Parts: sequence; structure tokens; C-alpha cells
Amino acid sequence: MNYKAYDVENYLKQYEHLVTHVIVAHTHFRPYNCTKQKIELMQNEAKKNMQYALNCFASSIHKNHTNLPKRKPHQYRPLTFTTIENIKPTTDKAQTIHFNICLGNLPKNLSTTLIDIHFRYAWVVKAKQKNDIFTESIRDYPSNPQKFFSYIVKDSNKNNKLIWETNGTWDVMNTWLPNNAMYTD
Repeated sequence: MNYKAYDVENYLKQYEHLVTHVIVAHTHFRPYNCTKQKIELMQNEAKKNMQYALNCFASSIHKNHTNLPKRKPHQYRPLTFTTIENIKPTTDKAQTIHFNICLGNLPKNLSTTLIDIHFRYAWVVKAKQKNDIFTESIRDYPSNPQKFFSYIVKDSNKNNKLIWETNGTWDVMNTWLPNNAMYTD
């Protein structure tokens, strides 16, 4: 069965109570005048960079206990629900392939600023990606948080096939939903 963008959005809403922050992280990859094959190569490389950055981020937020996310991931690894956008040919030179990330299960002592610092270090310094990042608390998101969940699957609303294709917009490889989250209320 092929699912649609609203199916993924509804799936995410099950974890809404765990989501505390959102991040938009741009890559250096530009799909301008590229073939579908070239874009798939860029997308795969971007996903590997994101996986590395999320691993670095998970370790860095646990001072003096950097191994906790690896040893007990269902308790300490941050919740990440990740989508990737601009994975189609374009004639717009300014477009970059970028990720939308919902974050949760973060230590309560981390402010939005500290989350931004840790993620920016992992993304820019460690994964060597673009220093174009937007980090926001879900409480401070300019509109209803539900709109962010709709926003991150918007490309798939235009083309249903994009949500379920292997190289589609939902970055399953970089999605982590803990079953025993430590940092929940």
C-alpha cells in the first residue's frame, strides 16, 4: 500500500507530545540544472551527512555521558523525525537541498540556544555542511505547531509518490522515535 503525505503527518502527530524543537538545516547541495540521478547522489550524500551530524549531536548533548545515546537509545537518543526537500530538478539557482527536523527527548536543561549551538557544531563543523540553520522551540514557532507538521511534508502533498519512494521526502534513515523516552513530562 502506498501512503500519502497526510498519513505520515498523522503518524507524526502520535509523537507530537514529545516534540520540543524544530530545525531546518540547509546543505551545500544545489539541484539547479541537475539530472534526477545526480540529485539522488546528492540526496544520499546529504542523508549520510545528516546521520553523522545527528550522531554527533546526540553524543554532545550528554556532557560526561556521551555514550548514553548509543548504549540506551530508547531512553536517551533524541527523537528525530526528518524530511528532506528540494530533491527534484529545478531552474532556481538559489534552491538548496535541506532537511526539516522535529526534535524531542532532549535534556530539560538545554535551551533553544544550546540546542542550536550543539546542532550547528555537528552540522557545520563535523558534517561540513552549510551554516544556514533555523532552530526554534515548538512553543515559539510562529504559527500553530500542527502547521509545522504539515509544512515538513508539503512537497509530498504536491506529488504523493515523493513520500513513499525510496528516495522520497521522508528521511526514514534519520528518523528515530524512542519507545521509552527519558525526557518526557
